[in-house]
Amino acid sequence: MKNYLAYKNQIRGFQDVAETVKVEEKIAASAIHLLRGRVADLNDFSDEVRRALEHLSHFYKAEDHLLLQKRKGRKAAVIVTGGKGLVGGLWHLLINRFLMAADAYQLVITVGAKGAQYLEEEGITPEKSFSAGKEDPAAEDRKEIADYLFSEFKLGRFTSLEVIYPRFHSLAQQTAETLPFLPFDFSYGGSEEGSVSGLPLFEPSAGRLFDFFLEKYIRVFFHKILLETRLSELSARTVAAEHASKKTEDLIGDLRMEYFKGRRRILTRKQLESFAVHKTL
Repeated sequence: MKNYLAYKNQIRGFQDVAETVKVEEKIAASAIHLLRGRVADLNDFSDEVRRALEHLSHFYKAEDHLLLQKRKGRKAAVIVTGGKGLVGGLWHLLINRFLMAADAYQLVITVGAKGAQYLEEEGITPEKSFSAGKEDPAAEDRKEIADYLFSEFKLGRFTSLEVIYPRFHSLAQQTAETLPFLPFDFSYGGSEEGSVSGLPLFEPSAGRLFDFFLEKYIRVFFHKILLETRLSELSARTVAAEHASKKTEDLIGDLRMEYFKGRRRILTRKQLESFAVHKTL
């Protein structure tokens, strides 16, 4: 039977765990609120870039653009994960999604330390790995990833690219999704030719402007995937932390109950021993 000190130390240890988990839950919950605002702002910006592209496309179309061109060749997958724990189920969901279609890909790229770690456990070495573990990856991190994907696609290292990421539905629901990314599916649309106003004056050229806006639009699209991954990760962590906090509180309650039961047994035994000694005397 445990002594009082052992129970107290164990209870104190679980209390420390509970405090840590609660802090993680609060951090994740606050970050979710912040990221939702950023996603809304990014959607507005994306709409503006698309409108600029649609307006420009009335004067210049580039169906043969390298980022839009469909070619036969190698197929690649980008698995977007994170760098922290408490959401192992979410990362396993993504890796299983990849493994189900692994034969279709000739190479795999990971974003997030957990993706590379889980793949290596399956005996698969990624072609390239990026850490990008922050809630909202810095601009230079996003640029590094996008530059690599664009350059490898243009060079023909792979001719099609799919992104496997956790799609955010709600705080309690995230699903593993496979999204075609390159060649990018950009459909020309917008207003009719006759309704376009303004002189078609472009500097340095319509083609250069189209390249700039198209690449900007695709980069924003990829940024939204990264943010949605972080939203899914933080949501899963919030739910997991809440569950872990409840389980820890239950364990502390059980330990306290055992502690008081043990204390009561010892006190009862001492009282009986004292009574027996007194009766003997």
